[in-house]
Amino acid sequence: MQFFQKDYQKRNQISRCFFYKNVHQIPSTIEKVTLFYTLQKEVSLKPLVRISTLLELITNQRAFFIRSRKASISLKIRKGSPLGVKVTLRKNNLRSFLNHLIWEILPNIKNYKVGTKIQKLKLNNFFLKIQNPLVFPVLKPFFFLFKSCTDLRILISLGNTLTKTECFFNIRFAQFPL
Repeated sequence: MQFFQKDYQKRNQISRCFFYKNVHQIPSTIEKVTLFYTLQKEVSLKPLVRISTLLELITNQRAFFIRSRKASISLKIRKGSPLGVKVTLRKNNLRSFLNHLIWEILPNIKNYKVGTKIQKLKLNNFFLKIQNPLVFPVLKPFFFLFKSCTDLRILISLGNTLTKTECFFNIRFAQFPL
C-alpha cells in the first residue's frame, strides 16, 4: 500500500509541474532497466556463466547471452559467438530493483560513473557503471567466485515521448543521485 501511495504522490508532483489535465496524460517514467556485461573479445563460456549467475543473483531473473550479429576478422569474432550477458527488468521486478538500488546500493558506492545517451535530441536513456558489483549484499558470500567481475552497466530507459524537462523532473522525483 505504501508503494502505491508513493507512486500517487510522484504522479501528483509531475501533474502539478506540467499542468496535465488528466491523470492518463502523464507519461510513464521508467519503462525498463537493463543490466549487462559485454566482453571485448571472444573468450570461453566459463566467465560468461559466472557473470550470468552474478546477474541472476542480483535480479532474481534469468540472464540471456548477447551474441554477435556479424563476423569480424580483425577482432577474431565469429558470427553467433557469445559476447556478453544481459537481463531486462520490467514492471514489478523493475520497481523492486530500483528501490533496492537507490536506497541501499548507491549510497554505499563511492565511485560510479553516470552517462547519458541522447537519441533524436531527446534525453531518454542514462546508464550507471558500477566498478565493483560486490557492493550488492547478495554477492558477499560468493566473494571468491565474483571478485574478477568488474564494470557492471545498468541502462535505465525512460519513455520515448518525454521532453528534456520531463525527463529531468522524472529522474529527480525518482531520487537518482545525478
